[in-house]
Amino acid sequence: MADNLLPKIRRGVTGERKEDAVVVGWKADVRSRKQREEVLRDEVHKFESNMKGFVHSLEEGVDITMWQMNRAEEKNAPAEFALKGSHVTVKLHRKGELWLQGMINFTIRGGYLSKAIGRNRGANKAALEPLSMHDILEVKAGCSGYDHTELPSTAAGRSKSSKSSKGGKSRSENRQGSLFITITATPTPMAATRSYILRFKSRSVRNEFLNGMRCVLADMQIYEGVSVSGLHSSAEAMEYDDDEEVMVPLGAVHKVMNREREAYDRILLMLLQGYEDVKDREDELLKLRKKLESVMEESAEKDRVQANDSKLIMQLSKKLETLLMDNEDLRDQNDRLNNRLMLAECEKMNS
Repeated sequence: MADNLLPKIRRGVTGERKEDAVVVGWKADVRSRKQREEVLRDEVHKFESNMKGFVHSLEEGVDITMWQMNRAEEKNAPAEFALKGSHVTVKLHRKGELWLQGMINFTIRGGYLSKAIGRNRGANKAALEPLSMHDILEVKAGCSGYDHTELPSTAAGRSKSSKSSKGGKSRSENRQGSLFITITATPTPMAATRSYILRFKSRSVRNEFLNGMRCVLADMQIYEGVSVSGLHSSAEAMEYDDDEEVMVPLGAVHKVMNREREAYDRILLMLLQGYEDVKDREDELLKLRKKLESVMEESAEKDRVQANDSKLIMQLSKKLETLLMDNEDLRDQNDRLNNRLMLAECEKMNS
């Protein structure tokens, strides 16, 4: 009965919510501040829509290429790979309502040829032990802790030619660092650090997975972990009974809600505007890596030419030394012949 006496308050836009507008992109030709704000608004709506649908897509499964790397506690301990460039499907399995009870499963997926001929025996085979959501420490963009161009591949048991061709192909596929993310997990008695390196087919899919995983971890901290918000109920407020009526001014409620909404919008706008900087830096890193590879190829070619020149110089030096020695011998012979000629002429004159 008391609920009917309270005024009904409708905040924001009423009615059915419109579908998310398709954003032209950050590279659109923006000529005014209003256009920039409209682009940011559409990007915010698209971002929120993707975050809402991420959990469902993760439960359905995401196809990736994966490496699992472990390192010991020693300072210069080598990296040990339990999984090397395998085609894996990542799925989220929730055992309850809490995120802490969730598990991430890694199952090996069959190739296109095996799917076509109907051989999917190993399609449901687990590639690794499931990873608990509680064991995830952080999710980073890129290949953290290892050079992504040097990631190993499952090319054992092949000939040298096939190995070299396979290694060159995998290295070219691993050249773009913007396709990778790294999931860092809690240490175990056998490994001081555990890293799950994931490579995606495109940067957009990588960004959606990265943002979605961070959103899930944020929800896990907000609802089940250490709260970061300052707007929580104090201990004194929790002492009130539920039956006790406490009147709160509606204006104070609106102020608190507006302050929280402004803080959320501010952080979200700053975050989305920072994505363009990250994309530019990734593009610059890719260009710099290409330049570095070209410089290294030129340097290797110069070293090869220099080695050939040095070899030729050594051959010419030996040839010149031989010619000089032959010249000395010819000079000695010439001197001896001149002496004999002079002696012969002297004998003729005396006779």
